Amino acid sequence: MLHPLETLEAAAKRCAPAQDVWLLPPRREEARLELSWEDGAAALTLAADWQGLLLLDRVEVSVVAGALPFQPVRLEAFSKLLAFVDEAKADEARDADAPASEARCAQLPLVDLAAWQDRKRCEYWFLLQVLTPSPAFAALLALLRRSESYWLVRFLLAQSACGDKLQALGERYGVSYSHFRRLCRHALGNAAKTELRDWRMARSLLDVAEGRENLTQVALKHGYASSSHFSNEIKGLIGVSPRGLSNIIQLATK
Repeated sequence: MLHPLETLEAAAKRCAPAQDVWLLPPRREEARLELSWEDGAAALTLAADWQGLLLLDRVEVSVVAGALPFQPVRLEAFSKLLAFVDEAKADEARDADAPASEARCAQLPLVDLAAWQDRKRCEYWFLLQVLTPSPAFAALLALLRRSESYWLVRFLLAQSACGDKLQALGERYGVSYSHFRRLCRHALGNAAKTELRDWRMARSLLDVAEGRENLTQVALKHGYASSSHFSNEIKGLIGVSPRGLSNIIQLATK
């Protein structure tokens, strides 16, 4: 979840060209920062014992006094989780409806930094916060909803439901196939074809579990060439055919 530790000394500058989040551990002394962007600026003073996340959106950070150790956070995992949550709630990503949503800089204090050394613990923390977000955490959600990774995952979830090929999705997204694959790998943390295959499997098995359609209907609905193609692919992935899974579910619910 974290890139290696870096330190900005006094008079040093660092640009955050897009959405960026830095994990700040406690410091030996107070740090004074100056933040600037194309049409504004702000000053920020961090007490020596302050720890948490510094949220940045297209700003330049200058250290006026003290030193600023930080670790950039890999945001793609959080963007992906949030995209799934928003899609499941049938919510369009909310445009910023409060001034804090468009803030170029915000702070999210953290009590314990130990969880940030483990991805699963970070994701668990993130999902817990999503359920009942504090105002400070809402600023992080707003930042993630402005990132390309978030919107790309939303695009893939919405556009891949019918089993469209990756090349067709890239054309619809408006970039070359090779660039689209790179964007997808960055946003998904995995090869796009593998991810889309798993999504299709999950959607189709949910339909099988609901039992409202026969296997041929489910297969064609999700872009499989035939019920045989559907059955062979699912069996190869999870070790049981869709029909076998359907039989297990029926026995379990009797």
